[in-house]
Amino acid sequence: MYKRHTICSAVIAVLTFPALARAADDPVNGALEEVVVSAFRRASVIELDASITVLNAETIATAAVENFEELISLIPNMNYSGDGSRARYFQLRGIGELEQYEGAPNPSVGFIVDDIDLSGIGGSSSLFDMNRVEILRGPQATRFGANALAGLIYLQSAEPTQELRANAELMVGNENTWSAGAAIGGPLAAAVSGRVSVNKYYSDGFYNNLSLGVEETNQRDELTVRAKLRWDINQGWSVKLSLLALDYHNGYDAWTPENGRLTYSDNPGEDTQETLAGSLRIDGALGTAVELVSITAYADTDVLFSFDGEWGDAAYWAPYGYDYVYADRRSRENWSQEIRLLSAPDALMFNDSTSWVIGLYGQRLKESNDIVSQGIYDDSADEPFSFCMPCIDSTRLFSTYESKNYAIFGKLDSQLSERLSLSAGVRLERWKADYQDLFIDEIYGDPDNVPSNSFSPRENLWGGELSLNYQLAGGSRVYVRVSRGYKAGGFNPSLARAFVPSVGLGPEAITFDPETLINYEAGIKGLNADAGLRFDVTAFYMDRKDMQVRSSAQFTDNPNDFIFITSNAQGHSYGLEATLNWQFQEDWTLHGALGLLESKIDQYGLDREADIEGELIGREFAHAPSYTANIGLSWHSDLGWLARLDINASGGFFYDYSHDEKSSSYRTVNLRLGREWTRWAVNAWVRNLFDESYKVRGFSFGLQPPWFSRTLYTRLADPRHYGVTVSYRY
Repeated sequence: MYKRHTICSAVIAVLTFPALARAADDPVNGALEEVVVSAFRRASVIELDASITVLNAETIATAAVENFEELISLIPNMNYSGDGSRARYFQLRGIGELEQYEGAPNPSVGFIVDDIDLSGIGGSSSLFDMNRVEILRGPQATRFGANALAGLIYLQSAEPTQELRANAELMVGNENTWSAGAAIGGPLAAAVSGRVSVNKYYSDGFYNNLSLGVEETNQRDELTVRAKLRWDINQGWSVKLSLLALDYHNGYDAWTPENGRLTYSDNPGEDTQETLAGSLRIDGALGTAVELVSITAYADTDVLFSFDGEWGDAAYWAPYGYDYVYADRRSRENWSQEIRLLSAPDALMFNDSTSWVIGLYGQRLKESNDIVSQGIYDDSADEPFSFCMPCIDSTRLFSTYESKNYAIFGKLDSQLSERLSLSAGVRLERWKADYQDLFIDEIYGDPDNVPSNSFSPRENLWGGELSLNYQLAGGSRVYVRVSRGYKAGGFNPSLARAFVPSVGLGPEAITFDPETLINYEAGIKGLNADAGLRFDVTAFYMDRKDMQVRSSAQFTDNPNDFIFITSNAQGHSYGLEATLNWQFQEDWTLHGALGLLESKIDQYGLDREADIEGELIGREFAHAPSYTANIGLSWHSDLGWLARLDINASGGFFYDYSHDEKSSSYRTVNLRLGREWTRWAVNAWVRNLFDESYKVRGFSFGLQPPWFSRTLYTRLADPRHYGVTVSYRY
């Protein structure tokens, strides 16, 4: 492991050194400067005291194909859980959810699109007409609160302008893949502009279902519609309305008892999402001393997540009768309001050296779940040793969840000297939730005594940050930062519902405490337009208190019957993140990203399942690869020819906390070749050029009759994928 770290570090160091040697001594203000829109104030990447990756429209267009998940390989210390048709659960620095099978959302990684909070459900994100993607690693408590314990993903689509602009795109590829998109924007009145974009994507999904004799049971069928309206009022006031509609009707047939690309499901699943959402942002000056920002956001989402419980059909499992299905219909409504006041030049403090921000935030999230689990197991073929002749299961879980968050926050940015600045921020938050469920066992249950849960936790939470930033000669900056993140506590509904002595846990295990994370960072950021250079390096150490570790235990031989248990533990991690973008010649750019991560669970109080031999104490976090790396080369000639090559690598990682099965390391290569004209462009692309077979999710449990022995089952990432894209812009 350390040998791999050394190799990756050496590659980045060798590639970076000649670029650093060319950095000029003059302050930087050139084309490489980027603006972060997720900060309280608009700030350049180099000015922000945080580990951040910003991918602009050009990078998005040349390095990805259609969806946000295809950009993850460019982001240091980021991973995702392949639990669904698209990446929906993300991990930053090894922290983040792996799935959600119960109706109490509690995300560690925020996911925001055009100021709309889609955390936990936002992996379905088309990149067509996307202007920029920002990924902030480490706690972002002052700005975003409990949903950003590990960091934040912020997507901004293209903005309206006062010039008429339009673009269109048509793509075709293997696996019956195609997409079509169109966007148009421009002036609607003297001070009003708008933009509308529509994108449709379809693919068969890389699996063949032998049971049904079809190839599209894992299809991706996705429609994304965005609209923006901007009104620039007199005296510096502006109003922006952003609307979003998602209609994703994807299949979910990616699991097989044989861990391949041939499935045997007779009831293939679905992973659908319908979202209607919008945000209203109002900016303006209240005199010469204070600026006002108001952000109102609303999202209404319906999700259907279902799968074939035993991944087979009657012929596959013969002579046993074995057939299960699982379906979760989820409805979520999320409303939020943020109002903040920012100091203008006339309101600076301490001899005009310090700017300030103060704000209020409120959020209400409501979610309901309707989970159906049905099936039959018949081992009559083993008579006289059979024990199910047959065993029939039919259960239904209704749950409702509502949480309310109220927060007050503030931040001071002080210029201590010409080169040294200090920032300090704090957020105080009140969180309360109400959860109720009803569990109906239609076969074995007592209709007069239906099990139910009811929880109403209330908590006061706080987080903040303190950082120093020093500007070096030549425009580079170094910073040190200490930040405290937090995440609300919760409860274990399935444990409470299945509470029996054989589980070996007392009532105290039903609830778990809030988690806090203390993050220490030190970094250097450099930007020199004359040398065509941008780089940053960050080292970090994170101490997790009351770390929330979620595991599961198989309760019976029913493949749908699991108890999910989140408990508090202790852990720590440390590592490094580095990115590089160097235009070393007029036509050539070298770019790279490196993430190194060491993580460890220091304390864990629960006993694991009897057939798990290893200890969780001393082990790494789940979905936390020890390294992620990208190195790439781009060429863009004066004649319009272009090419981009990316080599991506990732270390192995543990799939879960419930077992100790681990993925292998892998490498992939992506390539794009094309030609641009004044308005037209044609690109041929291939992802995973050498058809690397690697896994993005793994489960270890008993599936196969009659002994139901624990076995590792894995989901494969997309294989080689290629196509041609034709685009037009005006």
